[in-house]
Amino acid sequence: MSLSPDQARAFEIVKAGSNVFLTGPAGSGKSFLLATICAHAAATGKHLALTALTGCAALLLGNQAKTLHSWAGVGIAAEPAHVLVSQMNTRYYLKNRWRKTDILVIDEVSMLTPDFFEKLDVIGRAIRRKAQPFGGIQLILCGDFFQLPPVSRGVSGEIAGRFVFECATWAACGLRPAVLTQIARQKDPLFQTILNECRVGKPSETTVAALKSRTNLDWKSRVIKPTLLFSRNADVNTINEKNIAALKKPLRAYKATTMLVPGEEDVPTGDKLSHLLSRLDNDSSYSPTLELCEGAQVMLLANLDVSKGLVNGSRGVIVDFRADGVPIVQFLHGEPLPIGPHTWTSPDHSGVHRQQIPLRVAYAITIHKSQGATLDCALVDIGSSTFECGQAYVALSRVKDMESLYIFTLDPSKIRAHPTVVAFYESLA
Repeated sequence: MSLSPDQARAFEIVKAGSNVFLTGPAGSGKSFLLATICAHAAATGKHLALTALTGCAALLLGNQAKTLHSWAGVGIAAEPAHVLVSQMNTRYYLKNRWRKTDILVIDEVSMLTPDFFEKLDVIGRAIRRKAQPFGGIQLILCGDFFQLPPVSRGVSGEIAGRFVFECATWAACGLRPAVLTQIARQKDPLFQTILNECRVGKPSETTVAALKSRTNLDWKSRVIKPTLLFSRNADVNTINEKNIAALKKPLRAYKATTMLVPGEEDVPTGDKLSHLLSRLDNDSSYSPTLELCEGAQVMLLANLDVSKGLVNGSRGVIVDFRADGVPIVQFLHGEPLPIGPHTWTSPDHSGVHRQQIPLRVAYAITIHKSQGATLDCALVDIGSSTFECGQAYVALSRVKDMESLYIFTLDPSKIRAHPTVVAFYESLA
């Protein structure tokens, strides 16, 4: 697979040593370009740190990725920047990490708060003893602000804060925009137009009519039914539990197991280990305790064989179990396959791993959990429960084509983009 013209231009900007803001619609190949950048850094002897704002996003990048907080060594970063610098002066391995890093990649940058970004800039300048932003580390900030916005809750529980591009540090970094426009996930020009209009919160009458044509369709007769995408966990849990119970089949339980591997960092124990495992369980796509039965609709949670279409988001149904209990799944294409355990590595500690069957019951999932997945078929709710800017767009962009999309309810007024984000992207043009 080669780089598109947009990706190639962005790659040249990175190779020139500039700080870069890499952005584009869902499915435009940001992850593929990041993988190319990582490979180039390794080949040229540059030390690249691959990070993301959440554990879930870091896990999607691969085992070499960490959360930004973990890489920076700042915990939840509640203290003022000068206090964080003072604390780091007593931890040589963290200072060394900052000093030896040539390139810092921050994925899902749309979730980064201005306050945290500003603190990291102060730390970088102080630890590396250089006046340039982040002490001269080349920055690659990747993400799409049209997707789910950052959440920063105050004591009252109300959402507060600004987008990171609104702070002075963002401007000081001199980030060159690299905008990917060629969508790889969806090939149909009509569907691409629909998604592009929904991304900016301006669906035309033609788009609304096309989306309405995907409502009130018969999806229940499909052997492998579409995954229902909802905004709230409560709705998802209720639907999954009801559908599994309706099968009236014996349940088989699978519990995630822990593997600890000594490495650069000491193997954690006690409360620290419990905390790391809890974070990994919460952030990962797998279920710590998984219950499956014959006939259950499931989703694959790992890229097992891309050439055969067995990727994160592939849908199937359990048709049997092997003698050792491993589930056998019939996916949309090919013969039924046994799906054995898969390993997830903590983005906070490279020696902490969890193994679990890479499947989840998938009659319904949350829009949040669907991020990063390309679904074979989805049933989307764009109604009263759609409460965030960008939420409808994220849900719609999970599928490859219109034929894979079913819409449960449609309220066009819920297809919204944040006006501050719209103005920001207009300034990039």
